[in-house]
Amino acid sequence: MIKLLIIGVWACVVTLGSSYVVFSMSAPEAHGEVESDFYDGLDYRSTGAITVPIIADKAIKGYVLARFVYTIDGKTVAKLTVPPEPFVLDEAFRRLYSSDDFDFENPQRFDLPGFMEELKTAVNGRYGEDLVQDILVEQFDYLPKGSNGMPG
Repeated sequence: MIKLLIIGVWACVVTLGSSYVVFSMSAPEAHGEVESDFYDGLDYRSTGAITVPIIADKAIKGYVLARFVYTIDGKTVAKLTVPPEPFVLDEAFRRLYSSDDFDFENPQRFDLPGFMEELKTAVNGRYGEDLVQDILVEQFDYLPKGSNGMPG
């Protein structure tokens, strides 16, 4: 009976020891401190979609449908009482609505990189610090006003 008990304890010790060895060999090794990347700690937040009417000659010529993604430090955004999304959407709407350089015949020629930089600068200006690191385009479509409301 004692031999059976000793064999059982020995089997448990061997099983636990071999499990520990296998686990420690398969775990990834830490190679010191990992170098920091620019995007470490940044969160990507998607905004809701906005629809901006494009008006010229006292008539609606079409609509811009847009959605953006902005990057912001995750620790900083947790401390904010007002998130940047309403400011991003407000600034985008204001700039698109009041834009005079939108070509209705060639909407692909819109200066999107310049627009995004102005948008980032304006949002950061409202906060008084460089809070938003970058603003990216998730969706940017121009729909000309057609007879049935669908693109021309």
